[in-house]
Amino acid sequence: MSLLVAFLIYVALLLLLAVISAAETAIHSARDVEAQLLAAGEGAVARRLRAITANPFAQLHHTLVLSSALNLALAALGLWLVTGPLHALGWNVWLTASVIFLATVLLGDMAPKFFAARNPSVVLLGSLRLLHPLRNVIDPLASLVDRTTDVLLQRFVTRHIKTRMPVTRDEFETLVEMRQEQGLLDSNESAMIHEALDIEALTVRDCMIPRVDLALMSSEDTPQKTTAILEKSAGRFVIVYGETPDSVEGVIDTSAWKLANRPEWRTLMHAPAFVPETMPVLEALEHHLQNDQQPVLIADEYGGLEGMITRREIADWLLYEAAPWHGESSEIRDLGAGRYLLDGGTRLDHLREELGIDLNLDLDVSGIDTIGGLVFNQLGHVPKPGERISLDNADIKVRRIVRARIQELELRLKPKPADESSDH
Repeated sequence: MSLLVAFLIYVALLLLLAVISAAETAIHSARDVEAQLLAAGEGAVARRLRAITANPFAQLHHTLVLSSALNLALAALGLWLVTGPLHALGWNVWLTASVIFLATVLLGDMAPKFFAARNPSVVLLGSLRLLHPLRNVIDPLASLVDRTTDVLLQRFVTRHIKTRMPVTRDEFETLVEMRQEQGLLDSNESAMIHEALDIEALTVRDCMIPRVDLALMSSEDTPQKTTAILEKSAGRFVIVYGETPDSVEGVIDTSAWKLANRPEWRTLMHAPAFVPETMPVLEALEHHLQNDQQPVLIADEYGGLEGMITRREIADWLLYEAAPWHGESSEIRDLGAGRYLLDGGTRLDHLREELGIDLNLDLDVSGIDTIGGLVFNQLGHVPKPGERISLDNADIKVRRIVRARIQELELRLKPKPADESSDH
């Protein structure tokens, strides 16, 4: 190989290393490309750019592999130049090697990274257009390196050493903050994730149906009374007690009782399962609530009945706990055609201001401030999703119940009488 050919190859590899070094730095700032994404259109470069912004660290792996390969090639070619043609021309080996090394570091690493830090979006777009044709070579090379690394780890790392340690909570929270800083998560998504992390601190007491809202039935009641209680129970399960409500004898699934054609209730009564009120929710799910067929009763510190919990209550509460609050404006959402989705805690005076209707105009509901309280007052029991009430100016349908409380309703305004409309 002639000195000129070797020099041209070295310069070409050095330029390619400069592009890779700049791209490596730009990937760390992938959040600064939103305007460039719009300008890039829908071509191959734009798709590749969106893939990088979606998961920059996965793309960083490819640049590191290519950078290592280029550094190895430059080192080998530089060594050949220094000890071969240049040495034959009488150049000092140590001085020549130092000059080539400094030029390589400055032009192939430091200067490109400095430029990329100042203009990450320009570098990303430029490097993608240059490197995209090389994907057929880069991707197989990266895959080969991954497989080789896995084989070496499995061969030389002892079995009792874990090659991948689990992510700690602090590490995960740091990762969420990094994603938010990069623009991959907005503030609401970040808040939802942090709320989900706090779920591990919840106890069964936080999610239970309190004792006051449970359907209770004495084992000494008459058959007529027990049948009426089972028929009218708003919840799925009825607690059967002996002398006092704290002396629980069993639990009856009213759905199973009705499907079995309403047999004598004792034949379907299950023995109760108790857990302390301080038990973490996740532990209860793992060890005591394997299915939806049987609830778990909550005992207080004295052994008395505190409440009841099922998988459904936990699921409802976890979703409610993890969802960020969007403020008062979300309490009333217009669905169109005179229909509105309401939060159960929406105040009646807020409804009157926003929609111009007075729901408690003709009702004796003094002391009730919210739409959920009004529905409870009219029904007289804990409602099920789908139950409705009809008022003079609106129909209200219960959409969602959480912890025996109305979480969401649908309000449908009734059309005004023709004579009233004509007056306006």
